[in-house]
Amino acid sequence: MQGFQRAAWMAPLALATWCAQAAVPTSDEHLARQLQARVAGDRTGVCVQAAVIDGSAVRRAQACAGTRASPAPDAGAAFEIGSVTKTMTAYLVADLVARGAWSLDDPIEKHLPPGTTVPRQGERRILLRDLLTHTAGLPPVPPGMVVRDPADPYAAVDEKAVLAPLATLALTRPIGSQAEYSNWGMMLVSLAVSRALGEPVEPALRRRLFEPLGMAGAWVTPPAQAKAAQGHLPGGQPTPAWTIAPTLAGVGMVRATVDDMVRYLRAELGDGPPEVVARMRMTQQPLAGGFAMNWGVLDRAGRRVLAHEGGTGGFSSVAMFDPASRQAVVLLADTALSDLGGLGDLGLSLLGLDVPVKAPRVEQPVPPELARAMVGTYQAGPLQLRITAAEGRLMAQATGQPAFELAHDSRGDFYPRGFSALLTPLARAPGDGPVQRFAWRQGGGLQEAVRIGDGAVPPATGPAPAGQDWAGRYALAPQFAITVAYANGQWTVQGTGQPAIPAQVAGPDQLAIPAVGATVEFVRGADGQVTDAVLRQNGQTLKGQRAP
Repeated sequence: MQGFQRAAWMAPLALATWCAQAAVPTSDEHLARQLQARVAGDRTGVCVQAAVIDGSAVRRAQACAGTRASPAPDAGAAFEIGSVTKTMTAYLVADLVARGAWSLDDPIEKHLPPGTTVPRQGERRILLRDLLTHTAGLPPVPPGMVVRDPADPYAAVDEKAVLAPLATLALTRPIGSQAEYSNWGMMLVSLAVSRALGEPVEPALRRRLFEPLGMAGAWVTPPAQAKAAQGHLPGGQPTPAWTIAPTLAGVGMVRATVDDMVRYLRAELGDGPPEVVARMRMTQQPLAGGFAMNWGVLDRAGRRVLAHEGGTGGFSSVAMFDPASRQAVVLLADTALSDLGGLGDLGLSLLGLDVPVKAPRVEQPVPPELARAMVGTYQAGPLQLRITAAEGRLMAQATGQPAFELAHDSRGDFYPRGFSALLTPLARAPGDGPVQRFAWRQGGGLQEAVRIGDGAVPPATGPAPAGQDWAGRYALAPQFAITVAYANGQWTVQGTGQPAIPAQVAGPDQLAIPAVGATVEFVRGADGQVTDAVLRQNGQTLKGQRAP
């Protein structure tokens, strides 16, 4: 969390886990209805342009929430695709590997400026493949990164800001052991690619990818007569475009139209110049941590889907495809939705996978009883947040910052008017007393806040019953883990970016989660210690190791 203020960072893949029915659209009208069901009346005001590739057919549609005054983006407008750009940078890496200039097992320092100090662990160095799979152990952004303008947070980031912190970074886990999404890591790859090709990322992409595929509307720096979609904050306020140093743009600065992305995904499915398709297939091969070369690899219902979501200060995007079925989906939204969960649920549904498509978020009055339960002071990291009620409104103020109003929506979440963030109540005192904890999502980060002072109930954790040593964190997929906890005599299971859900003991080494119709089974090693967790729901299974 970047403080209780306006801030945003490029978002990784974030997909729903709980399952429901879905269908691949059979016509443009069918696709339009599916989009409309997802966004109509949504408080964000979002407009979404979409295309679904199904073999040789392409369905296209646009839908808008209808809750903001500004117009829908023009057909053919270029959207910021955010971190989907990383898959294009991976293509440039694959091209270098195919030409024999690079190897995925090259230490990244080999391709950075001479004298650059890169952290290592004994003889184990950070390799190119570690950065492409987000397993290098680097944090999301460079330590000490200067943000002069929260509306354009990367504008002040240059090569020095990316390289200098490497010399003092202490890695906290073994290189290659765990996936943790890092924009910093891909800034290093972008810089290395630029150095190898002798030019910034944009001209390299234009000559080696955009022009061969006919992606005439894709760019980083707007050309003459460029038609750019306007980005928005949730709530409909326009927000500026993002910028970064040209050699670092491979981290997430490409703009593209829906038609450009259709051409891109068609090539990923094998329909393109043979040399381009060969490089793309190289990027699709699984490497580590649930990643190929920047594509998340998702195994669902016997299908293998490659996917990436993107998010910037004013846009959200999804690109995903199933090579075996020759199906693909692109979603481009003119509003920042990363803090609200993105559009991964809709993308997977449009591929015909059984995931829930979330209902639109509609603004609703705050129930008086809930408003009273929210009032109080909370500690979130180094900050305190005071929530008060006055004249029928909930107001919040962080230490040293201006007060802002908290509105309420149909999913039970609160959100500030005027900037992008989300507050989800997590726990209340017995008898529906004061809210004790809430989750604060902002800029792609998640911070838990705990009530302090009046109304605070001290946690009574205590030991779990004998034989129920299940508490811990289990990584089940790229960017998705569950945290199993025991407190106040209650087991809970909490997915990444989701509130904790009550669970019940259902048998030896098994928890049931009635609210979502799921179970978690725990696997023990030869020494009797819990090593893995298996999440089962609606016929699907996800298994992951317990974190140390």
